[in-house]
Amino acid sequence: MSLLPSAARSPALSQPQRAAPPHRPTDLISPQAHAWIDIVAFPVMLGLAVWAARRSKRAATIILANALGEGSSAAITRFPAGLFPLISFRSHVRIGQVGGPVFLALGCLVPRMPQPERSVLIFLGLLPVIINGLSDISRQSSHTE
Repeated sequence: MSLLPSAARSPALSQPQRAAPPHRPTDLISPQAHAWIDIVAFPVMLGLAVWAARRSKRAATIILANALGEGSSAAITRFPAGLFPLISFRSHVRIGQVGGPVFLALGCLVPRMPQPERSVLIFLGLLPVIINGLSDISRQSSHTE
C-alpha cells in the first residue's frame, strides 16, 4: 500500500506539461495585423527612399536598405505576407528588434543629413521597435510558427 494519493501515482500527471505562454498585456498586435503592417510599410518605405534621394543620397541609401531588409524579412516569414515561409513569426520579430535600433542609430549618427530626412530615419528606426514590442509572439498557429 502506497502512502501517496492515487493522483500523485498517476503516470499521466508525472509527465511535465507545457502550458501555453501567458498572454502579456502588451500583446496588442496579432501576427496577421503585423503582416498587414509589413505589406503596407514596404511600398511606403520605397517611396520615402525616392523622396529622400532628391536631397540626401545617404538618407535614401539607409531608407532603401531598411526597406529591403524589412521586405525580405516579411517575404520569408511564415505569416500571410510571407512568400517563401522559411522563418517563424517569432524570428521575424527578433530580427525587427535588432534592425530597428540599428536604423535608429544610423538616423541619429550619420553626419551631414538634412533634418527632414533625419526625422524620417529616426521614425523608421522607432517604428519597428514599437511594433515588434507590441506584437503577440505567444500565439502558435500554422502561419506563425
